[in-house]
Amino acid sequence: MARSDRLGLSGHKSGRELSVVVRDREVIGRGRTAEILVWDDRRVMKLYLAGSSRDYVRREAEVSRLAHRAGLPAPAVYDTDAPDGVHEVDGRLGILFERIDGPTMMRDLGTRPWMLIAYSRQLASLHARIHAAPGEGLPPLRKRIEWSIERASESITERARAEAGERLDALPDVRQVCHGDFHPDNVILRTGSPMVIDWGPASAGHPAADVAWTYLLYRFAGTPPGTPTALRLLLAVVRRWSLCIYLRTYSRLTGRSWAEVRAWVGLIAILRLADNIPEERTRLIRLIERELGQAPSL
Repeated sequence: MARSDRLGLSGHKSGRELSVVVRDREVIGRGRTAEILVWDDRRVMKLYLAGSSRDYVRREAEVSRLAHRAGLPAPAVYDTDAPDGVHEVDGRLGILFERIDGPTMMRDLGTRPWMLIAYSRQLASLHARIHAAPGEGLPPLRKRIEWSIERASESITERARAEAGERLDALPDVRQVCHGDFHPDNVILRTGSPMVIDWGPASAGHPAADVAWTYLLYRFAGTPPGTPTALRLLLAVVRRWSLCIYLRTYSRLTGRSWAEVRAWVGLIAILRLADNIPEERTRLIRLIERELGQAPSL
């Protein structure tokens, strides 16, 4: 019997029965909102920080299940008897996932930089595979963008907000699976085939909008504090090279052009602005005003 079952941690137990001391468990990942803890040899717990929104955690569990059941490269989610499918662990909320062993694409690239071209192409292929799936059951991306435009009233000009609304109305209402945070650190290189994690922001929308999000991540995501200037400059060059390969490969695989992606960039920048990441704010606002806020030329 697995250690987790001896402790009453079977996937069929309720969220409250999962409440155990977690301080001795190995933490194998940390992000802005959650930690990833080893639960046993086949499962990990994504444990959110205290005070996290239950609605958001419930939504991530739900969309992760949908992605896995649709045959996409997403980890399985272990059920709980709690009505909303969310585990409770020592007063914190969590999701129990299938354990996927292997480095992330980003981490492996750090030790094998010669894989840059191959991984950039593989990233595009994975993204194209995700976008081929219908988004039935996922929340609509357009609604998230509309909400972000409304919230942006104190950050961007009225002209940019008005143009954003008009552009969103004019763009086609396609509803394919969009991951919502697709980048090399969310791809795990397990043996056999890669797996994509962090499906919480997944929605039904236009694939070009999802590519625009990845484009903005490549362009604006920061480097760790204390990174030397020379290394930051080198990383910027490497990112641009990888981005070009990814976009070119994605276009070849799907037939979607950069013009289709570009049409969504300003809108997705507004969506990203809603995440309120301080180091990105000024650059995002500048991009939004350039894409949406300028008066049309005569």
